[in-house]
Amino acid sequence: MIELFSADTPNGKKISIMLEEIGFDYKVTKVDLGKKEQFDPEFRKISPFSKIPVIIDHDNDKESIFESGAILMYLGEKSNKFYAKENRLKINQWLMGQMGYVGPMIGQHHQFHHYNSGKSEFGEKRYFDITKSIYHDLNERLAQSQFLAGESYTIADIATWPWIARHEWHDIGLANYKSLTRWYMEISKRPAVEKGYKFMDKNLEIPLP
Repeated sequence: MIELFSADTPNGKKISIMLEEIGFDYKVTKVDLGKKEQFDPEFRKISPFSKIPVIIDHDNDKESIFESGAILMYLGEKSNKFYAKENRLKINQWLMGQMGYVGPMIGQHHQFHHYNSGKSEFGEKRYFDITKSIYHDLNERLAQSQFLAGESYTIADIATWPWIARHEWHDIGLANYKSLTRWYMEISKRPAVEKGYKFMDKNLEIPLP
C-alpha cells in the first residue's frame, strides 16, 4: 500500500492521478499547507525541503520518496506503466522540463498574478510572459506529437497536465492553443485523471478551456 502525503495542488495531483492510472492501493494523508504542517519535524524526516508530495511504500520496507518527478519515476518503474524503457530518454527530458521549468515558472505566475495581484508589476509581467511562452512551446510540441514524449501517454504528461488544469488562473486563454487544448481534453477524459483530480475534493470539476 502506498501512503501519499499531499495537498490539493498541481504537484499533489500528479501523484494521485498516477496512482489511479496504475491501480495501486493507496491512502491519502493530508498535509495542511495553510497551517504550515510541511515544516513539522516529523514530516521533514521524509521531506527534507518541506515540500509535498511524498510517498511511503509500505510494501517496500516503508521506503519514502520525495520530489514529485522522482515519485513518478519510482511508480512508473514499480508498475511498468507509462515509463517505457525504450522511450525513457525522451520521457525523462519532458519530465525534467516540467520539473525544472514548467512547474516553477507557472508557480511563480500563480504567486504574482493570482495570489498577490498588484504588488509587483515587474513580477506579474515577467511570469505572465513566461507562462504564455510555455503554452506556445507545449502547443508547438503537441502539434507534432500526440503526447509530450511521443505517441504514448507517459509520466511526462501526467506531470504536466495538472499545471495546465489551472489555466483559469493564468488568463492566457487555453482555447487559443489548438494542439495544447486537444492534448488537455484528451487527458481530461481519462477516468483515472478525473478521479485523481478529485482526490481531496469530490466536488471539483476539471475546468474546460
